[in-house]
Amino acid sequence: MSRQDNLDIPEIDDVPRELPLDDDQLQLDVRLGLDEIAAAEEERLRVAPRRQPTKRELVQLASSLFEARRRRDRVFNGALFGEPAWDMLLALYCLPPRGIILTATSLCYSAEVPPSTGSRWQKLLLDQGLIKRGPDISDGRQQLVALSESGRSRMERYLVRLYYCREIPVPELD
Repeated sequence: MSRQDNLDIPEIDDVPRELPLDDDQLQLDVRLGLDEIAAAEEERLRVAPRRQPTKRELVQLASSLFEARRRRDRVFNGALFGEPAWDMLLALYCLPPRGIILTATSLCYSAEVPPSTGSRWQKLLLDQGLIKRGPDISDGRQQLVALSESGRSRMERYLVRLYYCREIPVPELD
């Protein structure tokens, strides 16, 4: 006897038949279900509000993302996943707290892109107001690069959202 023989599966005739829902009724039911979920989440947050992650936790999250991308590039051809701007933003967020000061050239290396490509992406990030450049005090030929206030704020907003997503338990795969 197989495992399926032991299952109590109702016969087709035993299954109660409901009338099919029209599209409007189905959309209403879905919205009501989502409203109930949103209300429950709002109540949960009211009773036990989420604490803001610390700066250190956000830097650790950004570092994990940055390092995971470097590990991925060692397994796959790095050209498959070209996101130099994101790699640069991650580097500018997570490397300075470790004491690593980034110049325009070292930022290209941290994102693992050629200087010409990195320079174009840095110009775009600069134009978007996400990074700022300044001369290196010890060597006027080099330019230091850092996140602007807007860039830091936007990175932190995104990382906070990711941080909370990590709190959701993920079912384990067999």
